[in-house]
Amino acid sequence: MRKALIVLGTMIATAISGCASFNQQGMNAKAAPEIKGQTVTSTTREKPDFAAMTPGKATFAVIGAVAMISEGNSIISTHNVADPADEIAIGLATELKKAYGMRLVTPPIKVGADDPAQIASSSKDAVRYVIDAKTINWSIGYFPTDWTHYRTIYTAKARLINLQTKDVVAEGFCKHIPESNVNAPTYDELIGNQASRLKSHLNTIAQECINSMKTQMLTGA
Repeated sequence: MRKALIVLGTMIATAISGCASFNQQGMNAKAAPEIKGQTVTSTTREKPDFAAMTPGKATFAVIGAVAMISEGNSIISTHNVADPADEIAIGLATELKKAYGMRLVTPPIKVGADDPAQIASSSKDAVRYVIDAKTINWSIGYFPTDWTHYRTIYTAKARLINLQTKDVVAEGFCKHIPESNVNAPTYDELIGNQASRLKSHLNTIAQECINSMKTQMLTGA
């Protein structure tokens, strides 16, 4: 049990620290009028590894961690579970359209780098601004004191980038790490029916992230 709790604690600490390393930056008074009427798009990325922490795998430390990621990635692939970062990016771009009259350009641009200059290169000068959202951690795991019920853990960051200047205009983050096991599903309930409950959880979390990041990033929105 001790090894399992250590692995679970490490997973949660990673989720929290992933957000702590990013700044919360709202648009300043100069940036807000500059984005009005400009073009904006969103990014899409390869899905990051998804971990599924079960008691049996947690007892095997590093080998167990590899097994968790293997099982988690299988869940995502088998049930075609979408990365919430895509929904977050589109949602924030839509908020910019509503608040600042920006012109939303689709489809999203596919990126693999974090550097604003490389992201700008991927855009091929098609737009002026981009909302880049990235999942830092997504996983499921049992509660430390309840091994039969599961929670969905998620953290992400988002940035509004000026693709002409390569500057980060605004930045935000969100995290979702449930503490209570009230009404929490079992593993089978979470993954059953083509992972419908997991998908529902992630959709709800994505909307929570959009709402919180909008407040953090879009001053005056």
